[in-house]
This record gives sequence, structure tokens and C-alpha cells, in this order.
Amino acid sequence: MNKQALHHYATVGVNDIHGMLQSGSLAIIWSLIELQDHWDVRGPVAEIGVFRGKTFLLLCHGLRNDEIGIGVDVFGDPMGSHTDDLDIFHANMAKYGFGRDRYRLEVGDSLSMSPADMAGLCGGNDVRLFSVDGDHGKDAVLSELALAAGVLAPDGVIIADDLFNPWYPTVTEAVYEFFLNDAYTVQRGDLVPVAFSTANGPVETGAGKLMIARAPVAAAYKAGVKLLNQDDLKHCDPFAGHEDVPTFCFGEQPRKRPLDEVMAAILDDIFPDGLGGRDG
Repeated sequence: MNKQALHHYATVGVNDIHGMLQSGSLAIIWSLIELQDHWDVRGPVAEIGVFRGKTFLLLCHGLRNDEIGIGVDVFGDPMGSHTDDLDIFHANMAKYGFGRDRYRLEVGDSLSMSPADMAGLCGGNDVRLFSVDGDHGKDAVLSELALAAGVLAPDGVIIADDLFNPWYPTVTEAVYEFFLNDAYTVQRGDLVPVAFSTANGPVETGAGKLMIARAPVAAAYKAGVKLLNQDDLKHCDPFAGHEDVPTFCFGEQPRKRPLDEVMAAILDDIFPDGLGGRDG
């Protein structure tokens, strides 16, 4: 991972790409990328609903040389008809140094995909960061969460977009159902809510996100994002039957702290085995 390139994109480059990603959510995702690098979490990254690549590029800036990004998008109705957006997506990827060998783009509808299809796109590798930002209908969100869960690495994170967005109440409805309805037990497996990033701008620029991880690693991820975003931590409350889910509330500019030597030493003191468990 090129930390300098990541910093430049997250602080400067992201502002030049049309799309919906608020600075608060960017701060949390940036933290996740740093944490996964520190804990040596490996595998591809993926996103359903890439549009022109704003969030996808952020995820890809965390890739190592032997890893790739997987994108899925319909690019219009009929499928593939938004050729301008498709061309701009590829141009944006190239502008930031990601050639076609560094990512794989599927122009298709995620609703027609099975977990096996998604696994095929990923080359059979488990995904470590998976952004779900496609169709916002209730059934579609449930389907996309199931796809993400089906290929998520044991130490991976799902990023669910647009919770509590008044434009898309069906997203919040679907996420609640995913966690609370026993019908989704198999698809959900051991997934638990990790953290919320609240909206900190107009709806036109995005909305809140929910970070989701597997239960054995959730405590480490919670501690990590709390540590790096402690100045923007609002409170920790139960959500969808799970305790202690932190909510990060941002002003106009997030106050994210870098994962430097000091922060790394604190993390290693709390979790000497990395994502393997807390000391004591």
C-alpha cells in the first residue's frame, strides 16, 4: 500500500471526482484501510455500485501489488447505456495509477448474481473490504448484503451505504431486517454491526454508513476506529440486538488521527495478537 498516494487521494483527489462520499464516512473507511494494513489483512476489495469510482478508488488505494479491486455496476437502464459514466470511471482509475490489470469491472445487475458468481469475480479469494452501494430497494439491499457476506474474509468488513438517508428509507429497513429476521440467519452468519458514520453534509453528497464485521474481530475493529476517530465519537448504543455500536458524528471537517507509531503501540498493547484477540 502506498500511504502517500492514499493520503493524497483521501485529502485532495477525492474532491475532483463526482459521486456521493461524505468526509465523515471517508475518515472511517480510511481508518479501516490503515487498520487492515497494520493487521496484515489481505485480499481483494469490492464495491457494488461504483458509478465514477469515488469510493472504489479510496478502497483501491489500500491495495497491495498482488491484490485487485472488483467493481459491479449496471451503468444505466438499459444496462451499460451510460457509456459516459463508464468511460469516466475507467479514466478516473487510470488517472490515479490503476490500470486494467489492477481492477475487474462487471457491467451487470447484482440482483442476478449468486454468491458463487461473486466469488468467481474475486478469483475465489475472500474480500477484505466490501462496499454495498447498489440498488437501494429493500430486496436488492438484502441480496447485496448476502452477496457481500458470501465472499467476506473472516477478518473483512462490509460497508453498507445510505443508512438513515431520507431519500432511501428502504435501505435502513433492509439492514434492520438483515440483522433481526431469523430468515437471514444463514446469510448473515456471524456478522455484527461495528460502527456508524453519520451524515455530515447535504443528502446530495451522500449519507451515513454502517460498518459490519464478523463477531470474532468486531471488538478489534471497534477499538481501532474509536482510537483513530476519538475526537468525533458521539456515543455507543445498542443497534439491532447488538451492544456497544459506536456512532461517529462529524462537523464539516473530521478530526481523524493517523495510524502512526503512537497509535500503533496503543493498538498492539490492547490487541497483541492483532485481530486474534484482546490481551487478558
